Amino acid sequence: MEKIYQYCKLIPAVFKRITGVILFSVFFSFSLYCQTTNISGIVNTYHKVVEIIPAKACVRVTNVAAVNVNTRVMLVQMKGASIITTNIATFGDTTSLNEAGNYEIGTVCYIIGDSVFLFHNLLNTYNTSTGKVQLVQFAEYTSADVVDTVKALSWDSAAGTGGIIAIFADQDITLTKPVWADTSGYSGGSYLLSSSACSNVVPASNYAYTATSTSPQNGAYKGEGVVTLATSQTGGRGAPANGGGGGNNHNNSGGGGANLTAGGIGGGNSSSMGCSTTLRGLGGKALGTWSGTKIFSGGGGGAGHSNNGFSSVHGGNGGGIVFIWANNLIGNNELISANGGSGGDSQSDGAGGGGAGGTIIMHVTNYTGNATIRTNGGNGGNSADGGTIGRCYGGAGGGSGGAVYFTSSIPAITVTANGGLAGVESGRDGTCAPAQAAGVGSSGQIISNYTFSRSTDPAGYCLLLLPVKLISFSASYIAKKVLLEWEIDNPADVKRFIVERSDVPNQWMELKTIPGNDQSRNYSTIDENPPAGRIYYRIKFIEKNNTLSYSPVRQVTTGKYNEFSIYPNPATNKIFITGNFNYPASLKLLDLSGKIIFQKNLLNSPATIDLPHLPAGIYFLRVNEAVQKLVIR
Repeated sequence: MEKIYQYCKLIPAVFKRITGVILFSVFFSFSLYCQTTNISGIVNTYHKVVEIIPAKACVRVTNVAAVNVNTRVMLVQMKGASIITTNIATFGDTTSLNEAGNYEIGTVCYIIGDSVFLFHNLLNTYNTSTGKVQLVQFAEYTSADVVDTVKALSWDSAAGTGGIIAIFADQDITLTKPVWADTSGYSGGSYLLSSSACSNVVPASNYAYTATSTSPQNGAYKGEGVVTLATSQTGGRGAPANGGGGGNNHNNSGGGGANLTAGGIGGGNSSSMGCSTTLRGLGGKALGTWSGTKIFSGGGGGAGHSNNGFSSVHGGNGGGIVFIWANNLIGNNELISANGGSGGDSQSDGAGGGGAGGTIIMHVTNYTGNATIRTNGGNGGNSADGGTIGRCYGGAGGGSGGAVYFTSSIPAITVTANGGLAGVESGRDGTCAPAQAAGVGSSGQIISNYTFSRSTDPAGYCLLLLPVKLISFSASYIAKKVLLEWEIDNPADVKRFIVERSDVPNQWMELKTIPGNDQSRNYSTIDENPPAGRIYYRIKFIEKNNTLSYSPVRQVTTGKYNEFSIYPNPATNKIFITGNFNYPASLKLLDLSGKIIFQKNLLNSPATIDLPHLPAGIYFLRVNEAVQKLVIR
């Protein structure tokens, strides 16, 4: 893949040297390597890690089926922090993050059974017994067009997976829809209805309670964060690390979740009669920057205490984690987002705290057009008192803003990491005590010139796992057939080869099985009936010890897929395009330097295109992978 990108980068240089028909021919040939894939929905795969063997750069996972050799992966520990658990105001303060937040980017070298081996030794230590470590496989493309919202699988604490989007493109990522990890991080405190019992003489003033106990529920559910709580600690106003505290009995509101900065405090009970003790949920605690060596999802907001049940007063979920790696991001004024969620509004009850913004890492060389990047905290829930005599309850705390890391200087695009607003109290009765207002979430952080975590220290054990050395592998489209040829270095180790074909990346079917020959280093086979379009091939090596490995992927373009015609040509301000595409098709107009000067999606054929005002000259029109010369006069 990296070598293909090197070839693709040569195109602008070729433009400067070659003109006319030769230029077009070279561009067309290279365009076959510079493929664009339309993407949407959940593009990553997530794998719970059960053991790590550092000496072998080995990660054992519960489900290895979707992991592919030579793909990038993110290893990240979601939990495992230690906190103060005594019943004092500092409950939930972090005494040590331990391995929580540790992460790194690696590349898969080999897979045996449930074991995934990496090319490089691990940078960090991880605790798989208590820390909920997951392996997230990057979605990898030559170029990618986001044609419908790309989403994260929401974080699932029980499964120990989710909450992350990771996309790699050799060339361009083009946004026509959002990349969206809003509310995909740590969970907000769950809503649970309490009985009406309370006491002003012996109030429920502790910082931790068992949230499931409802007769009464002395402390509503806390928001989730980087620490795993005991059952007796799941409720109450104490904030557990970056999770927001839950409102205490009676009808106090939850605090906002946190990321690198703190969440806002929940609003309090200010009633002048009945249950009137102010015991509001505290805001989540700031985790600090750790110089970027650790990354975090946004903490969940704490739930509000409720005994009326008129509305769900849950805490908002935190934002997830997004990693974008590309040469060029074409923004189209679209959104990359990891916002926290808003807390639940209340009616004569406590309200839910907002979730914190998540984390976005942008490893992008060039930005074309504007994009909006957001890791804003969620707003605290509002509280409507309804004018009830002597009964008043404050809104909830806002979640903190998240973190945005740029590996370059901060580009000229729109970037926000705002704290969530404090919930508003309305309908107060004039006989109530002074209001106990909620707090806003703190602003997050936007950081430039960041170096993300990845090892460059080769893992020697990986080399021992590769007895079958692939010298070469090619796929050629000849006379409406595809010729596959490969050469290996040590044929005596191979039991058989399985040739696999895919019409789309990573969805493979078995095409043919070829026995190994101890005396033969060179092999070939022919795909007699390839489908029209873009096709991918790879070879699976089954060794005599029953281990397996894969070749790199090769692709060809067959048939009349993506052929199109332009009328008129030469043109002035309008053209008509007809062709045989998969829709939506990506249309891009390029100048002789290879710069994209106009683009849109085609939804049908024929299509009418109003051209921008352009100087007269030669341009190139690319629809998906096909290219034609366009003359403007």
